[in-house]
Amino acid sequence: MNYESSELYFLEKDVLREFGEELGGKIFIRSAKLYAELVVTTDYRGSKTLERQLTRLVYPVLAYYKTLIAFGYRKDIAIEYVRKEMHKAAEECAEVLAAQVRPVFAFRAFRGNIKKFMEYKFPSEAWICSGLKAKRKKITFQIDRCLYCEFSKKFGCSELAEVFCDYEKKAFGKGMRPKIVFECGGEIARGYEACSFCFRKGERGEKAE
Repeated sequence: MNYESSELYFLEKDVLREFGEELGGKIFIRSAKLYAELVVTTDYRGSKTLERQLTRLVYPVLAYYKTLIAFGYRKDIAIEYVRKEMHKAAEECAEVLAAQVRPVFAFRAFRGNIKKFMEYKFPSEAWICSGLKAKRKKITFQIDRCLYCEFSKKFGCSELAEVFCDYEKKAFGKGMRPKIVFECGGEIARGYEACSFCFRKGERGEKAE
C-alpha cells in the first residue's frame, strides 16, 4: 500500500510544489515510510472495511502530519497543510457520492440501504452507532465511538480528529445534495458526547452546496 493507492494519491506532487524539490522530496519519502510502517503493523481484526478506512485515509493523513511535526513545523501550521490536502480529498469523495446518488427516488433508495451504508462508512469493529431512526423524509443516528478520534488520540495528535470530521461533512454535504441533505448537530472531536447525524430528503428548489 502506498500513497498512490490512497485518497491522498496526489500528495507527492502537492508536497513537491509546496516545499520545493529537495525539502518536499524528503518530507514525502519520510511520510511514505511511516505510512507503510503503520499499514503493515496493524491488526485489522479481519475487517476489510476497517482496513480500507485506515489504509486509504487515516494512515496517509497521520503519516503526513506526524512527518511535518518531525520536520519542525508548529502544530497549527502543520494542520493547515493537512487540512488543505483533506479538502481536496473531500471534493473528490463528493464527486464519487454524487455519481452514486440515483437521479430518481434517491432518498428512498438511500433510506432502504442505510444500514449497509452505515456499516460501510462506520464499520462496527471501530465505530459504535446508536439510535437509528429512518422516517419518511429523515434519517437520524448518533456515533458514540469514533475511529477518527480514537486513532488520532492513539498516535498523539488528537487535534487531527476535527480535520477528519470536516472531511466527512464536506464529502456528505456536497456529494449528496440536492437530493439528500446532510446535517451534523455535534461532534465528539469538538467536545460533544456523541456525533449527531441527520440525512434528510432535499426539498424542491434546495440548491447544492
